[in-house]
Amino acid sequence: MKMFNSFRKNFKIVGFVFRFCPGYKYFTILFIIASLLNSVSKVFLIQKAIELFVKESPFGEFASAIAVYLIVILVTAFIRIFYRGYISGKYRLVYINKMRDYMYRLAHRIDYADFDNPDFYDQYARALRDGASRGILVYEDLAGFVSSLLNTFAVGSIILITDWMLVLIIIFASICSFILKNIINRKWYLHDKATEKNRRMYRYLNRTFYRQRYAAEIKTTPVSGLLVDKYKETAADINKAYLRTQRGVILYDALLNFVETGIEQGGTYLFLGYKLFFGLIDISRFGSVLNAAMQFSGNFTNVMNFITRIKQNALYIDDFFWYLEYEPGLETRGREALLASPETIDVDRVYFRYPESGDFVLRDFLLTIKKGEKLAIVGLNGSGKTTLVKLLLKFYLPVKGKILFDNQDYAMFFEKDVRRQFAVIFQDFEIYALSVAENILMRRAESAEDEKRVWDALEMVGMREKVASMPDGINTQVTREFHRRGAGFSGGEQQKLAIARVFASDADIYVLDEPTSSLDPLSEKQINDLIIEKARDKTIIIIAHRLSTVVDVDRIILIEDHKIKEMGTHRELIARGERYRKLFATQASLYKKASR
Repeated sequence: MKMFNSFRKNFKIVGFVFRFCPGYKYFTILFIIASLLNSVSKVFLIQKAIELFVKESPFGEFASAIAVYLIVILVTAFIRIFYRGYISGKYRLVYINKMRDYMYRLAHRIDYADFDNPDFYDQYARALRDGASRGILVYEDLAGFVSSLLNTFAVGSIILITDWMLVLIIIFASICSFILKNIINRKWYLHDKATEKNRRMYRYLNRTFYRQRYAAEIKTTPVSGLLVDKYKETAADINKAYLRTQRGVILYDALLNFVETGIEQGGTYLFLGYKLFFGLIDISRFGSVLNAAMQFSGNFTNVMNFITRIKQNALYIDDFFWYLEYEPGLETRGREALLASPETIDVDRVYFRYPESGDFVLRDFLLTIKKGEKLAIVGLNGSGKTTLVKLLLKFYLPVKGKILFDNQDYAMFFEKDVRRQFAVIFQDFEIYALSVAENILMRRAESAEDEKRVWDALEMVGMREKVASMPDGINTQVTREFHRRGAGFSGGEQQKLAIARVFASDADIYVLDEPTSSLDPLSEKQINDLIIEKARDKTIIIIAHRLSTVVDVDRIILIEDHKIKEMGTHRELIARGERYRKLFATQASLYKKASR
């Protein structure tokens, strides 16, 4: 049953090759036919050549007799070389590119919460790493299997005419080889699975030494020593696991070598040599059967190896189909379209805690956001400000309570429709090695209208003049990592580029989750005021650490102890003289001391 399931999985993934590379199968059929003709022709060529040589036939008869075989061998050899050297490589690239595109497009289904689970992440990484190429590798294995199987039957029939005992010797050796290779492959797969997390850490530590974002801290802090130590520790763990596995398979490797060399090859030579010595076969038959035996051995071994690889492939295919068949708990929950931006968003007595966590991040959270309102959410780190944004974006659903769009539970709406209402800049935003325009639009600029939208957004954040002075304008590549003509931007300028994204979007709700934290308080205040001024018709939610930068919003919400502690305008909260006023006064005094 296990073997049947392994075959089923292999043939299932081959279906993707037929889907993405429909023409490949015709070349494969030609390759299989050519391989069969090539193998059989070699056997008969040797037999015919020795027969004519022993009979001392005239050269003309000798040359004409073997010319047919040579032509067939040369033509079929060319077909095989062309297939393996060009066709196979071409379709492998086509398949891998299409499969990666297919798999990456499915990545949006993954629930945000699942990335908090390291075990999930390990399997997800394996699926993405191996899944793109596994199908084409299985197909190539299958093509080789069919070719080897036909060749085995063909040359095996020739050997059987001489003696079936020779076939038994080769089959016995090949089966032993198959069992040993299966054990070895299983041990290496378990090794790969057990070391996945360490290998991910190893690759991560490698990246820290060549990515620009880490360069400044590596140069100015002792962190490089720590990273080197971690690198050594991780490498040591990987090496120990490798050596442990290598020790575990060394005996099987030795037995495999004995079976393939001692039993299979040695047994074949001894058996045929015995028959030749005692005159049971003539020299021409000895040569042809020896050639057939070597081909039979190689092809039968390939057949058995395919069965081994089928089981090995099935282990990796499980991860691939796990990814394709992944059932999100949240990303496909929505069933209705959200046709218009909501007039009101109600956070109705929401409780929320992260998976595998016992503590609530938000408790009894009650808030109404009206369309066009300018809202600031403030509070100490860890109070739940960013969590609220993730809930609004439907990355998670409340554990208890509801979030309502115009009095309708937003869980009923398609996730992409919910997120389309928001233009969000997170505090840990990314700037990509793409053009300025692509970094702002987050897609290609496809029209003059798109370009105008980019320039207008740059104008709003005060970056138009700088970008206009660059040789390639908004087509300038951000960072010089891949382009000599690329532009380097300071941390503050990168934040302005990120903020320009909200101005270039079509969303009706702007969310800024402390993206201006690298700017000085005055610049941050100017950016926040600019957003409020330029987006009067938009709903704006600003999560701020510095209270002085959001004093002009319509309403300020102070979150403390995972719930709303105070709410009102800046003047109202100052006049109330409670927690907000104390925090504001404390920050003001700190800024005064820092400016002296």
